[in-house]
Formats: sequence, structure tokens, C-alpha cells
Amino acid sequence: MRAITLDSPETAPRLRDDLPDLTPAGDHVVVRVHASSVNPVDNSIAAGMLASIGLEYEYPVVLGRDYAGVVEHVGEAVSKYKTGDQVFGFLLHANPHVRDGAWAERITLNEEISIAPVPDGVDLVTAGAAPLAGITALALVDALDLSDGDVVLIAGATGGVGSLAVQLAARAGARVVAPGLAEDEAFLSDLGVSAVIPRDGDVAAAVRERYSDGVDALLDLVNFTPGTYEAALKDGARVASSTGAAGEGPGRSNVMANPTPENLHRLGELLAEGSLRVPIQRTYNLQQAPEALAALPAEHTQGKLAIQVN
Repeated sequence: MRAITLDSPETAPRLRDDLPDLTPAGDHVVVRVHASSVNPVDNSIAAGMLASIGLEYEYPVVLGRDYAGVVEHVGEAVSKYKTGDQVFGFLLHANPHVRDGAWAERITLNEEISIAPVPDGVDLVTAGAAPLAGITALALVDALDLSDGDVVLIAGATGGVGSLAVQLAARAGARVVAPGLAEDEAFLSDLGVSAVIPRDGDVAAAVRERYSDGVDALLDLVNFTPGTYEAALKDGARVASSTGAAGEGPGRSNVMANPTPENLHRLGELLAEGSLRVPIQRTYNLQQAPEALAALPAEHTQGKLAIQVN
């Protein structure tokens, strides 16, 4: 079986073609993966960073979180899925060790977590790029409790999570302001951003020039500590972050995505009805996945970098 693996702490990710094939047991299914995408956590895993927080790497580690594909085999206790079903989801970064990933021809999954049916009308490329970023965006916008007329600052709006969060915030009735480059203006406006401000320079001051009272909410996807945009906030503004930048206290939420079937079903419904779309900037094949890993932090992205597995 082919997969992109990390074989030791000293090696770079590479394509291997000698991994054993998988067989389902009990309540597990084997999924032939067709599509995936790149997320920042993939680079963290590849760099060995999860070891610094006490997680054990069990080599070879297969990289990749997101997946969409087709069920090929089912265990004898499986009741919810059958061969031929199209499914999607994302794998936890450790369960309990850092080992399993989605950049492989096949993966094995418990039918109770990290898996849901791909809704009718949603293609596998979209389903494979959506799970981790989409569920993260849903959790962040839920935490902000946006309502009609709220002004929300979204830092990192051009990225995978940000491009989805913009759509969700606008759908909730909020006016979205986002830092960006000149080349981002059309992209962000098309997603639902009301005002694009220069991301270079004093973002908080630029926000205050446009909204003198400050913003009602902040979604920070860029920073790892709180405070960068504090001067742009109204008193009592809500803040949410997936990178630890929300801080602590009332209205401050640091969130993580959870690949429950309920969350995946909710995401799937939004994709199927067209309320949420996944911008895909570029697609790489499985062999090129290490190039995609390098491109994510090195290049200015608009949306997602997708991986075609099969």
C-alpha cells in the first residue's frame, strides 16, 4: 500500500509503497481514500512538534488528517456502512499515539467516530478538503454567537479555516472585516467580506478608522498569544481562536475541532445546500504531498491545498 510517511524523527516525509494492506475488524471499516487536503497540523506532526507536548510517535507515521473516499470492506460488527458508501471525515492527530493518517491508499476507521456519509451532490474533492477546516470554522463561529449587524474582525481570512469562517459569519448576518493584501480583495469580497483592510501595518488602528466604536467580535487564526488586536475591540467583545489567541475570561473561546458524526453531518448539509463552499487553490497528487506540506507555510494561500490520493 502507498502512503506518505514519516519514518523517524530524523527523516523527511516520503512516499512509501510497501505498507501492509488493511483488513477491518469488528466495528471498523476500510476506506479507499480518494481525496484529502493540507492543514497546518500536518506540518506540526511532520516536524515532530507533538512530541514536545508529550505525545508519542509510533513510526512509521502516516501523515494527513482529512479524507474522502469509498468504503471497500466492513467488519463483522459494522451496522451503519456498507461496501460502496462514500464517506468523509478527519483523523485525530493522536489516537492515542501519533501514527494513523489519511495520506494513504486505504485507511481503517471506527464506524462511530471520524466518519460520516458524503451527502448527495457533494463531490469527493470538496468532501476531502472540508472536514478539519470546516468543523473548526463552525466551532469558532458558534463560539462568537454572531447575530445580524455584528461587526467581526477575522484575521487569517484567506486561509483554509478563515475562508470558511467568513462565509459562516456572513451567513449569520455579521459584517465581516478582514486584513488582506491587494490581491486578496476580490477573493475575500466574493466570500462575504464587507471591508478588506491592509494587513501590513497597524490593523487595529485601521479597523478603528472604519469602525470608531470597535468591533463586536474577533476571530484570530494568525496569532498564538492574545492581545494583538485588542485595541480594535469594543468593551466586552467576544474573541475566538483555534491557535490559542483568545485569552481567558468571559466571551473568550479557544476551540478545537471534534470529528463527531454530528459535526460532520452538519458540515455536509451546509456543503450540500450550497451555503458553504470550499475554495481550492491548487491540487497535488499523493506523490507531491511533501511539496504541498512545504507550500502551505511558505506561500500566500487563498483557500485550501488539496491532495488527490486515488
